[in-house]
Amino acid sequence: MMSLRTLARSVAISSICYVAISVLVTGCSFIKLTRTETDYYTITNHDTVVTETVRNVPGTTTEGSVTAPSSRKVNTRDVTISYDSTATRNYPNFLRAGGLEIAGLIGSSSQNGVGTGLFGAYSLFDHDQIKNSGTLWNGGTGNTSYLTKGELARLMPFEWELHWFNNAPNWTFGWSAVEYIAPDEDQNHALLSIGSNVYVRRRFFLRDQIPYIIFSPFLGASAFPAAYVNLGGEFHVGSLAGLNFRAYAGLASGYWWFLPQNGSTFPYFGMGVSVFDFTNRVEETEREWKYYTHTAINLNILELALTKSASPYETNFNNSTFPFEGSRVKFASIQVPLPFANYHFWAGTSLFDWTVYGFAQQSLGVLPLEAGYRQYLFTNDLMLEPFIELCYYPSQTVNLGARLKIDTHSNFNLGITAGFAAGSPGQFTPQAFNSGAPEFGSSYSTPYVGLSLYVGDWNFTPEEIKESRANEISSKL
Repeated sequence: MMSLRTLARSVAISSICYVAISVLVTGCSFIKLTRTETDYYTITNHDTVVTETVRNVPGTTTEGSVTAPSSRKVNTRDVTISYDSTATRNYPNFLRAGGLEIAGLIGSSSQNGVGTGLFGAYSLFDHDQIKNSGTLWNGGTGNTSYLTKGELARLMPFEWELHWFNNAPNWTFGWSAVEYIAPDEDQNHALLSIGSNVYVRRRFFLRDQIPYIIFSPFLGASAFPAAYVNLGGEFHVGSLAGLNFRAYAGLASGYWWFLPQNGSTFPYFGMGVSVFDFTNRVEETEREWKYYTHTAINLNILELALTKSASPYETNFNNSTFPFEGSRVKFASIQVPLPFANYHFWAGTSLFDWTVYGFAQQSLGVLPLEAGYRQYLFTNDLMLEPFIELCYYPSQTVNLGARLKIDTHSNFNLGITAGFAAGSPGQFTPQAFNSGAPEFGSSYSTPYVGLSLYVGDWNFTPEEIKESRANEISSKL
């Protein structure tokens, strides 16, 4: 006979599954980044037209004693016209709209830990992480103790204004499509939420001009597939072109519905980074989109490139007759204009930059440093950008070149790059993305040329950014 506890759990699981599936199916419809307000008017124009006609000038008769009648005629006509008018305004409808957030957790376990490094990203694809056991990718038990014990990841985190306590300001409620919190390398201790979590935060602004500095206590809960609570505080610097740095302190506790023996309770500290993650003040949601403050001249989700090296490196492709030996994948790139030389100089970075010049000549940069200059040729749709890029971890490389890029205004743009690259793979292993590649890469030094496709690519002129920053909402602190 089924016990009351088993029956209650079955009902709860069925209800949570229904809610989770509903959230996943309808997610795209309820996440609205734009709020539209429409005013309807009836405009009435009333006009009076007076027409006067005079055929002769009044005078006197020949006798001089009788005044001749005037030929003046006056015609008056009233005209009334009524018509409807519509005024539509679009506003940002979020306090946070994010892409990807990752963090490395410290102090979350006494075990060896996953060892993903600073921000949970720097060592994510290095040799030890890919080849050893007891890591985020391989699980199990390893022999190396790491400072970074656990990992936190969120996909598509969002926040909206929370209207309570008599509309007290800076309260938010939030949600993310996926949330993953692992205190250590033991997957039985990890907590996962798929579209079934909610967070309440209270923002305290230490700086309310971009980039913001915010401290936010939070309380969150998840329902499926793991049921857990997560409470703590977050220190946040950003967002500048969607780039944010975060520090965390919290306590998480929960279990998996289908495997209640799995789960854990653990405190944690952490440092993280988030990309394509845009933060608004409440005042920004009250200004139309056309006045939104932009901070980057370029935002790019993904760059895919084919590279041709001048050195005789072995091709990275199965077909040896293919005209390119290598490739490049660059994720979450930004370019922020510098406030001199009319904002045409810029500094930038990306979350990951994986570059291949040959079968063994590969490198990976996490948050590499990049700088350059934008010059328009004939039109704002054709851009020439000399640049220099430095990768410091896990690979150590320098890339000096120039790119010619055309903006198609479709968010899918094209470019050609020529330059010179040199460096060593460092701790990065080519087997991170190809199990058939050599375990240890080789150093390289070569001129190259590449053809790029930019997926999810937005460009703004330096003049637009300069004007936008000048019209930023003033501080209230």
